[in-house]
Amino acid sequence: MKSNRSRRVSNLFRTLLILLFVIIPSQWAFAQLTLSTSRTNLGTVIKQIQSQSKYQFFYNDKLSTVSVNALNVKDASLESVLSTLLKGTNISFKVEDNIIYLSEKNAPQASQQQVGQERTIKGQVIDTKGEPLIGVSILLKGTSHGTITDIDGNYSLKVNGANPILVFSYIGYKTLEVPAKESNINITLSDDTQVIDEVVVTALGIKREKKMLGYAVQEIKSEQLNKTGDPSVTSALQGKVAGLQMNSSGTGLGGSTKITIRGNSSLSDNNQPLWIVDGVPFSDNNNSDASYYGGVDRGGSAVDINPEDIESISVLKGPNAAALYGSRAGNGVILVTTKKGSKKDGFGVQYNGNFTWSQVAETLEMQDRYGQGHIVTQDDDKNPLSQFYATYDPKDSSSWGPVLDGSMQKAWNGDTYAYSKYGNKLEDYFNVGFAQNHNVAVSNVTEKSHFRASFGSSSNKGVFPNEKLNRINLDLNAGMEMNKYFSMDGKISLSRTKAEDRPYFGTYGAIAQLMGIPNNIRLDDLKQYSNASNAHVNWTGPTAGIRNPYYVLNQRHNSDERWRAFGYYGAKINFTDWLHLSAKYAFDYYRTRIQDTNAGDGINGESSMKDITDDSFDRSEDNFFESNAEFVLLGDKQLTENFRLGFSVGANFMYQKNESLNAGVRNMLDKGQWIFNAANMLNTAGESGFERATNSVFGSVQLAWKEYLSLDLTARNDWSSTLPQQNNSFFYPSANLSFVISDFVRSLDKPLPSWITFAKVRLSAAQVGKDTSPYQLYNTYAFKFEKGELIPSKSNVKMNDQLKPEIATSYEAGLDMKFLNNRLGFDFTYYPSRTKNQIMKVPAAAPWSGGKWVNAGLITNKGFEMMIYSTPIQTKDFSFDLNVNLAKNVSNVKELAEGVDYLYFNGDSNFPVNVGTRPGHKLGEIYAKTLYKRDDKGNILINKENGLPMTTTDANERLANPIGNIQPNLLMSVAPAFTYKGFTLSAMFDMKFGGDIISISEMNATGSGLAKRTMNRGENDNYMMVFPGVYEDGTPNTTKISASNYYGALIAEDFIYDASFIKLKELSLGYSFPKSMLKKTPIQSLNLSFVARNLAYLMKHTPGTSPEGGYDTTMFSQAIDFMAVPYTRTFGFSVNFSF
Repeated sequence: MKSNRSRRVSNLFRTLLILLFVIIPSQWAFAQLTLSTSRTNLGTVIKQIQSQSKYQFFYNDKLSTVSVNALNVKDASLESVLSTLLKGTNISFKVEDNIIYLSEKNAPQASQQQVGQERTIKGQVIDTKGEPLIGVSILLKGTSHGTITDIDGNYSLKVNGANPILVFSYIGYKTLEVPAKESNINITLSDDTQVIDEVVVTALGIKREKKMLGYAVQEIKSEQLNKTGDPSVTSALQGKVAGLQMNSSGTGLGGSTKITIRGNSSLSDNNQPLWIVDGVPFSDNNNSDASYYGGVDRGGSAVDINPEDIESISVLKGPNAAALYGSRAGNGVILVTTKKGSKKDGFGVQYNGNFTWSQVAETLEMQDRYGQGHIVTQDDDKNPLSQFYATYDPKDSSSWGPVLDGSMQKAWNGDTYAYSKYGNKLEDYFNVGFAQNHNVAVSNVTEKSHFRASFGSSSNKGVFPNEKLNRINLDLNAGMEMNKYFSMDGKISLSRTKAEDRPYFGTYGAIAQLMGIPNNIRLDDLKQYSNASNAHVNWTGPTAGIRNPYYVLNQRHNSDERWRAFGYYGAKINFTDWLHLSAKYAFDYYRTRIQDTNAGDGINGESSMKDITDDSFDRSEDNFFESNAEFVLLGDKQLTENFRLGFSVGANFMYQKNESLNAGVRNMLDKGQWIFNAANMLNTAGESGFERATNSVFGSVQLAWKEYLSLDLTARNDWSSTLPQQNNSFFYPSANLSFVISDFVRSLDKPLPSWITFAKVRLSAAQVGKDTSPYQLYNTYAFKFEKGELIPSKSNVKMNDQLKPEIATSYEAGLDMKFLNNRLGFDFTYYPSRTKNQIMKVPAAAPWSGGKWVNAGLITNKGFEMMIYSTPIQTKDFSFDLNVNLAKNVSNVKELAEGVDYLYFNGDSNFPVNVGTRPGHKLGEIYAKTLYKRDDKGNILINKENGLPMTTTDANERLANPIGNIQPNLLMSVAPAFTYKGFTLSAMFDMKFGGDIISISEMNATGSGLAKRTMNRGENDNYMMVFPGVYEDGTPNTTKISASNYYGALIAEDFIYDASFIKLKELSLGYSFPKSMLKKTPIQSLNLSFVARNLAYLMKHTPGTSPEGGYDTTMFSQAIDFMAVPYTRTFGFSVNFSF
């Protein structure tokens, strides 16, 4: 009875919320202000007025320091407050359309202004998008004589004197000085992304002045985020944030992306940051079953976010910034704020669209001189020949044949044609991809409410044949201020993301097959992959490892479809102008359905498809739900003229539930019709899932003195359901200090050097915990359904009911400086961090072959980040901006568990390497499973009898001699932007220096004689070569072996490459039509752009393949280049307009 009543109350409450959201008030009451201040400066009072009303102030920055008298009013009108406040000053005000313009009254002009004839300067001030700027301050340099622009951006100012200079300034834009040589001067102001009073979104979505923060937060605005119309928010973010490393898998559209902020801090690969969208924790679970032999990477669910809906992204870098988000934020937070409505009050419609084409940019470098065949080393009686030779054989599966001389030869299919090279198989197999993205947004903003609805459609056809990825987004958000005490807002975002025929990965996939096709084979001949007598026809075989790429393409089909709904509804109570209570209920739900069909391998001589018995059909469904109920009491009070106190106290209740179902059949009588199968039953079926909950309380205090000294203290306690009761409560604090040196010096009436605009130092310290995944405490029996039977199963990993949370302790010191009136600046951060009590698997005694979970180990991360921003050139019509991000991080493993000398990360055992770590060494070492034996001088030892190198698989040797490391030495990006009137040219260069990657793709192609390095095969010496090295007695090796044996003897260490690169990731050339051209049309703004992405690697070391590697989000795959879809370059155009 009680539950039914609570359900009815809940439903009634939700209904009322929905009704309230659709009501847009037709009128609003005049602002009534209650203020009590001592004698202070004008800027402080302006902030209090803005906090109690929807008015915005526009004024010259220097006016904020003007002293004003004490004020004590209650429920007074705005006009009376301003009149009282400004009485006795030289400042006047004007109110228009909720905008308050402050300007100095005309002062007596200096004597030099009396010289020369008086004249009037007129013009218009606009931004780079062609929008007029309201309230821009225009001053005659060296005087207090000036004016401001009106609602259309127009101004008029009388000047006289010799060589007058006008100074244009506006909050959020770069100040511009222009000689007043003409009577009409039109100005375009460019955004200043690093203004001193910049406001950024921080933990819990609270907006704070960046200059008062004691930790590093980097914010990316929407116009910076997606200049090239990238449909993926993760891809659009790459290279734009210092300290954020991103590894995108080469597995096709929407593939997995591994994101790390300030290095890896977990040995169990729990290193991904937390996504928060409008206060809603957003799950970015990756789904990949890609492996050495096969599988599909379905990527992460962050692809569900529509980049066109994003207003800004704040990246909270580490425990200091993210302490209030709890254990899930130990790896940092990506905080997404979506658009709430247009900046201009009233109704508006906006359209954004882009159309792009993609093509394969580069493929694995191959030799083009030799064709199918083998090297003959023995006569018919098996006697060794003194001179080897290469021969063509249409049945051979490798490319060790003779030179492609154009002679007529009988091919594998019975045709006779020239023995020549026929195209680039990898390039010819792929298509030109095409993508179109459309987004329409309707918004209405009034004094008391906001509403925005957007619809987005993204359609992508990949370069891989048949590959598609489509997404539909619907986003609704609304808010209303019911009165001065109560307001409500809410959001719901719906999406459907569907992919079809994602590339099948691994050695059984089409790309692996293409890499093995000899030069003399015509790709078009393989398109007929079956005939009357054979279900599967190939140029050789087919076998388990060698298949027709077109058969593979049609053998396997897959699809995945995800429906998602996330959002929140909330309410805010204003007890006073400085004390507020907010309550929010947030949810995230998605359902993913996956389908895989396999027509069977057809490698056993089956004459038709119906004879194949290893076909299969599998379906699965994954349902995920998360809810968060949050209550926060916020206060922000100017206690005295100099002292300001802010605080927050809150609680959060998080609940997650996941349910997975799967079923599969085999040997279907009618292929593709799963209900008709030979066994007349399910072959496999399963069900799994989990529930978890975390309850939290948290609080923070912000203490500010005179706007230049700020101390923030936070504390949080989590209770996690995934940890045992005795260890499930963990507390962690943080503290950070900010000291604005420049403001402090000015408060003492001491001048700074004219070239220094701003200087701040900051310090912070924090601790945060991380819990474990559900159900790691106790071993239990389960059941699985295989081949029609219910079979009991048990994990081979020993659980641990004494697990404790991982604890990360981080420190941070920073220096922020700006010079030459914000024309040049930098933010520098140095940080060390330690993560102890690592939740990790270590070897265990039988029967626990998979190891056991323990708390052990210590990882340290040390590094620095630096953001440099500059405007080297700025004139009336032209500006050049240059922004640079730099970051270096070193992750070291100080300790592992007792008795554990090394640790291998999870990864496919079929690869010839392991990735792991040792105590006292850098995390992410690459260990070859086989090494060359070497003498004391490092020379490779050669077996004198066969001329082949000697190798070892000794574990101690392998661990003592890693062949590489996945960690880069430096991450960097450079972003120049040029603006000339309405034209904008911008680019972004993404760079990585250091780190290693092993090209298994080239290793396989080398063994078959196709890799470019096999071009040198001793042709002038009868295809005989000498492996470099010495015999065990120290004499140089002189034994000749065939080229095929030479290259077949190469091992993993021969294919390790420096993973450094410089990539031109983004290029955009746009034009914003001026307002004057659009006056006679209903269009308010119009922008056309040419866009390009991933144009070229300007520097890299890998042999044609991408140096970024990976096939999922694990640290193991980060070291692997293996059968990846070739990287693509993208060109297109975008159009944006509003009315």
